[in-house]
Amino acid sequence: MVTVENRILQDVAAEVATREARVTFQDVKDQSRSPGLPAALDVRSVFLGSGCNLVAGFDRFASDWSDHKDPVDFATRLEECGAAALSYMVRRGRFEIAAQDIRDIKAAVNLPLLLDDLIVDPYQIHEARVLGADALALAVWTMDPHKLAALLDRTESLGMTALVEVRNPAEAARAAEVGASVVAIDITGYQGPKTLPEAFAGVCSQLPQETARIVLGGCWTPKELMAFARQSADAIYVPHTPLASTRSLISAGMHPACPSR
Repeated sequence: MVTVENRILQDVAAEVATREARVTFQDVKDQSRSPGLPAALDVRSVFLGSGCNLVAGFDRFASDWSDHKDPVDFATRLEECGAAALSYMVRRGRFEIAAQDIRDIKAAVNLPLLLDDLIVDPYQIHEARVLGADALALAVWTMDPHKLAALLDRTESLGMTALVEVRNPAEAARAAEVGASVVAIDITGYQGPKTLPEAFAGVCSQLPQETARIVLGGCWTPKELMAFARQSADAIYVPHTPLASTRSLISAGMHPACPSR
């Protein structure tokens, strides 16, 4: 029986194969290692700065945007108000639009850019570097440990940061085993007796102290941000949100009272 997750992974693999038929793996690999390509920004160092940093998500095709659909204008405003990074969501069947948006954003701002896509093939990692991405996500549950280690190594060999996504302590332990330096923790599916910040701390207990920890969802207010920061969160990720709410979270994360590791 084909699960929904497997179907999505198959769809991603089919799209990648179509792109590779147009631009070969060797060609995109050569482009990604071109000496003229600007170096990727050090995203981990940004996350480990003082306070609790904010990563803002952008989804061009979200139906409930209240104030922004222009990715360059949104990125510019994020940079002005002190966001740590912009995470650009890649929609299925819309890669070419995403590629142009990312190029435009990187030409306009110096804000670190995270590629929010399901990575299933080394080809995508080289593509991301050619586009100018500074970081990308590797989801533990989509691959075995050997593939995870190989894709992590390839990402870092190109100077980018890999955000290894986990959902529970067991997956966090797998991330630690392959040497992930940044781990994004999704506790939105947690249904136990603990609060979400407490559940986040439980997952973090499997990580080395030096690992940067990102809250992947479940944090919407300054009060919640402070609670996660007390549990060693270095940054929070917020899906597409009106800028007024984004600014209030950034201000809370920068406040001297915000806990910092």
